[in-house]
Amino acid sequence: MPRLPDRSKIKAEMSVRGSGVKIPLEFVRIQPIVSPKVELSDQRLERVDVRVLPIVFRVPECTEVTLYPGQLVDVYIGQ
Repeated sequence: MPRLPDRSKIKAEMSVRGSGVKIPLEFVRIQPIVSPKVELSDQRLERVDVRVLPIVFRVPECTEVTLYPGQLVDVYIGQ
């Protein structure tokens, strides 16, 4: 059983760290290549082998907060 909802039903919301802003996201695609987490956090002393499945979302234009390339945000995926 897959842990992600059906692609047509994926709903996600982004929270910008340091603010109370929550922005709905639009699902685009799932990247088929799984990569080690070290590429995201640059922490090479990981004791657990964690892999990341990249999921691409589109961020709508938002006037509530300014987003920058490479900025870390929290994304919650639900149905």
